[in-house]
Amino acid sequence: MLHELATTFGSKDLLDKIIAENPDRKMILMAGSDADEGLQLVDVSGQPTVFNGGLAYRVQLHQGSTEWQGFFSFKYFTFDQDTAKVFDAKANRLASNGLPSGMTAMYVLTKEKNANEYVLLTIWADSDAYALWRHSPAFAPFDPYAVSANHFHSASYHQVTADEK
Repeated sequence: MLHELATTFGSKDLLDKIIAENPDRKMILMAGSDADEGLQLVDVSGQPTVFNGGLAYRVQLHQGSTEWQGFFSFKYFTFDQDTAKVFDAKANRLASNGLPSGMTAMYVLTKEKNANEYVLLTIWADSDAYALWRHSPAFAPFDPYAVSANHFHSASYHQVTADEK
């Protein structure tokens, strides 16, 4: 089971160099759905980060597949302690009731150096399945958190394929 993961952002050349220098690690290169999101490299080896200035996270909750393929949605939040408890309960409820159609995995992450910073990472078969969930009543428990008061922002990515490399 994965207990931690790390991410970093950069140019294709820089991220390819990191991958080449760390052949023993499972790293996923992702391209943003929007051009301004750029490239992200996610180290899912579970080992301490090798990234300089990267972001390290603890896995608080995981449900579903351990395969890292498909469409990736990252939702970022900053919570106070009470809000975090309620959010955790809602995420646990979603995980225990079976993942929505098309969602292959869900991770709740907290930043290693600031446990109040959360990421809801969901992995989908495709972007259409994600869009259906995002605009359905099933997403309603998470809607109250998607506000500026929680420093909310989101980004979506797809895995860079061999053709794109």
